[in-house]
Amino acid sequence: MNICSLVVHAKPEQHQFVHARLEEFPGVEIHGGDDSGKFIVTVEDAESVSAADTMMAFNSVEGVISSTLIYHYGGDDLDEEVSK
Repeated sequence: MNICSLVVHAKPEQHQFVHARLEEFPGVEIHGGDDSGKFIVTVEDAESVSAADTMMAFNSVEGVISSTLIYHYGGDDLDEEVSK
């Protein structure tokens, strides 16, 4: 399982279009954003596509200026206890 958090920066005049387009990707949730075009996004692996492929696809969305990885978790199961 992979879970990633990103900040996606879009052109302000296209922020609504970018918001709508990002929501169409499998495994994507938008947790915040504003009219300036900055969004807080999480991406999880989906059945048909990996989180990495989804994040790369963000850069091809019209109006996206950049996407920056902030956090990544990769593991077999979120409920497993981490051994020391």
